[in-house]
Amino acid sequence: MPSFPAVDPIPLPAPIWLLKLLHIVTLALHFVAVQMLLGGLLIAVLLSLFARTSPAHVAARALARRLTVVMTYVINLGVPPLLFAQVLYGRALYTSTVLIGAWWISVLVLLTATYWLLYKFSARLEAGRSGWWVGLSAWLLAGFIARLLSTNMTLMLRPEVWSKMYSASAAGIYLPAGDPTLTPRWLLMMAGGLFIGGLWMVYLAGRTTFTEKERRCVAGVGGRIATLFGVVYLAAGLWAASLQPAVVKAGLATGTQDHPLYRFAGLAGYGWLALVVAAVVLGAIAGFGKLAAAWVGWAGALLVLLVDITFTVYRDGIRDLTLLSKGFDVWDRAVVTNWSVVGLFLALFIAGLGVVGWLISVVARAQKPMEGAAQ
Repeated sequence: MPSFPAVDPIPLPAPIWLLKLLHIVTLALHFVAVQMLLGGLLIAVLLSLFARTSPAHVAARALARRLTVVMTYVINLGVPPLLFAQVLYGRALYTSTVLIGAWWISVLVLLTATYWLLYKFSARLEAGRSGWWVGLSAWLLAGFIARLLSTNMTLMLRPEVWSKMYSASAAGIYLPAGDPTLTPRWLLMMAGGLFIGGLWMVYLAGRTTFTEKERRCVAGVGGRIATLFGVVYLAAGLWAASLQPAVVKAGLATGTQDHPLYRFAGLAGYGWLALVVAAVVLGAIAGFGKLAAAWVGWAGALLVLLVDITFTVYRDGIRDLTLLSKGFDVWDRAVVTNWSVVGLFLALFIAGLGVVGWLISVVARAQKPMEGAAQ
């Protein structure tokens, strides 16, 4: 049985169920932002490169204007789930991170370069200049970052290869090979980006800042992209699920003797499947009917949130069951709850959400220029 580093003797300051709940919620929100970035960026690049009509160029510019804001959510929503994961899975996650340390540190540089390219891409489109190559460069960097993150999250589940990797290099310069689930997991995120990017366009089409012609174009293009890549997203998810070990599949189907609740993670997988199908149908309605009603966009936004929540729950079950099969039980930790600190954290967390909601309401009430106008 592969060994993990010794458990930290300091007990956890909050119940494990609460830490996992916060991890799942914040990670699901992070996934929404990541997929909006990956999908919205590539769609904007393709529209700016191949579009032959004014409404399509307006759609590309509308997406590009928002990508720098989306990037802030990608980064800020990525920090909390990473911190919760370090608390819960530190013995596995710290080890895998050290083993690819040089690549992991490079993520900071790659993120900075991607952020800068997003500003350049948006500025070039605003000026009426060609900027597809700038946007494509940003998308390639973002996709590579996603690959590195997927690599780390799969390596933490493979303690059997850690010793060999460290023997090959203690400098963290090698990336692991041989995990059959890595590529489908990465493709799942990339295809999900185009799927959710298309639904994002359907949501934007409901705004009054587009002309009627532009709204129908945005809804049509976005809906058709969501329909096509929703099917690809489903296929990638089923592929990744089919490659899981038998012990993991069994745990998702029936739970384990000590943890029967893992069956709910398996049920979340079926929920994800049903929600993606519903979103694909909605995308088809918007895409082929060119329906730009506001309710369609809001329905799509709700489905996106539910899709990523159920996906994250299912993914969490796979991770826990995989680690459990190798001797790591995430629930087997000493807990001494400091309720005063937990209460203060939750109060600040709720207050922060309230402030964000207020800021969103201020932006929503502000007078907005038409999307086709230069800004």
